[in-house]
Amino acid sequence: MELKTIDAELLSKMFKQGTYELNKNKDLVDALNVFPVPDGDTGTNMSLTMNSAIEVVAKQSYETVEEVSKAISKGSLMGARGNSGVILSQIFRGFAKGCKGKVSLNSIEFCHAVKDAADTAYSAVLKPVEGTILTVIRKIAEKAMEYTEEEVAIDELLHILIKRGEETLEKTPEYLDVLKQAGVVDAGGKGLLCILNGCYDAFLGKESTFEAIKIESAEAPAPAQNFMSTEDIVFSYCTEFIIQGDHIQGDALRGVIEGLGDSLVFVQDEDLVKVHIHTNNPGIALEEALKYGALKKVKIENMKDQHSNIIDHHQEVQDVAAEETVQEVEEVLPYEEDYGFIAVSMGDGFSSIFSDLGIVGKILGGQTMNPSTEDFLREIEKCPSKHIFLFPNNSNIIMAAEQARVLSKKDVYVIPSKTMAQCITAMLNFNKEEMPETNHMAMTESLKTVKTIQVTYAVRNTTFDNMVIEKDDYLAVADGAIKASGKVQTDVIMEAIEHTVDGSSEIISIYYGADVMEADALALAELIEEQYGDFEVETYRGGQPLYYYVISVE
Repeated sequence: MELKTIDAELLSKMFKQGTYELNKNKDLVDALNVFPVPDGDTGTNMSLTMNSAIEVVAKQSYETVEEVSKAISKGSLMGARGNSGVILSQIFRGFAKGCKGKVSLNSIEFCHAVKDAADTAYSAVLKPVEGTILTVIRKIAEKAMEYTEEEVAIDELLHILIKRGEETLEKTPEYLDVLKQAGVVDAGGKGLLCILNGCYDAFLGKESTFEAIKIESAEAPAPAQNFMSTEDIVFSYCTEFIIQGDHIQGDALRGVIEGLGDSLVFVQDEDLVKVHIHTNNPGIALEEALKYGALKKVKIENMKDQHSNIIDHHQEVQDVAAEETVQEVEEVLPYEEDYGFIAVSMGDGFSSIFSDLGIVGKILGGQTMNPSTEDFLREIEKCPSKHIFLFPNNSNIIMAAEQARVLSKKDVYVIPSKTMAQCITAMLNFNKEEMPETNHMAMTESLKTVKTIQVTYAVRNTTFDNMVIEKDDYLAVADGAIKASGKVQTDVIMEAIEHTVDGSSEIISIYYGADVMEADALALAELIEEQYGDFEVETYRGGQPLYYYVISVE
């Protein structure tokens, strides 16, 4: 029997089956990474984004396609990981626009929703690149608009649109030369087709059970509380409460409350005021609040007890770090009042360097483990500073950081750092005496002075830029290109440095990874010093996985 409409129940099943199909094929999508390096994660990022969306949908039943699509949009927005995940969330955001006010979708309405999905995704990307997931969804939308005059069977329509998507996917190397060189199609486009094929299966009645995939987290670094003693905590009680009342005189109340402690967060919205403060007199704070209205959600925590427990039970805290109940625990971190810094970090050595530079907030992530929009938002909410700077430290994480900035109500600035070495340089260019906008400009500009070489190994045979690469060869990647490859690691590194230095270069910094001995790193530094005697060569432990060395040239 032909179906010409999609109702809420069917749309939920379609998204669920689409997620199942993507989860099943995520490794295949990951393998389409352009560079043959061990950090292809497009499939993983898209799967985690979809799983986040499905978790939201699963929380309740829905009566309309508007409600289902809004839940998918919200879940994917918060769970978006990597550029592919962010773009996917924007596709769903656009689709939700097309479902607004709809109880069900006929074929014509479905086609318009697909067009909204493509338009929204394109508008969300500052510089859209053809030959990517954007091209695939655009071509599908163009085909969909050919079917907006009269209704057709939905299964027939889906088959036609998927066929157009598959044809476009096969042509992506014609749009993007880098795909042609690598001999692959676009990974994001492939992931999207996996989702659509799953949606089609659900429409035909197929239902599969699956477990949501989980991202493997790296070993947590020592908690920041280790760097201060319990006795250093001046104000013992983390106090939070909400006041509800008409015409609350916020300025007057704030003036009284802020004299009772530090780390004040005071948010007023119509007839509600939310207060957070570290104080030794929570009773006085509550008495003052009662003068303005009724108290709700009062919470008082002894931070000295929490601090001791964190140090004693580091692993337990890591396991529940994503839960809201840990928020008040984390707020004892020593953020400065005016400026707070949050950086994505991979490797205990880099995390230690970041701490020395004044970066308090650290999000575990990087290659193969891109944090989500929600991860950034969670860390932003923990930071009590007036102005917050985010460092994504990976080109594939910048869009998620930007999405978090837009969603947050705080004063957030994203420094578009693509490597941890760039983050270090940007922090060295921070000037506490300058305005945040000036710092944002100066720190962003400083990124141009850093060239980063990342040394790893090939996961497959390929040919790239006339370079024949065999599986397990050493690779040196910089600025979106493979600079050198070969069987001898030092030869590969020296060739990459030769291609990277220029007349303005003065400093070469070597950050060695988790699998490199310090003696080997020092030997490499000595070799570089012999070749580049006029340069200042520095060696640090980065502790990063997958990449033997991260080398910055400034």
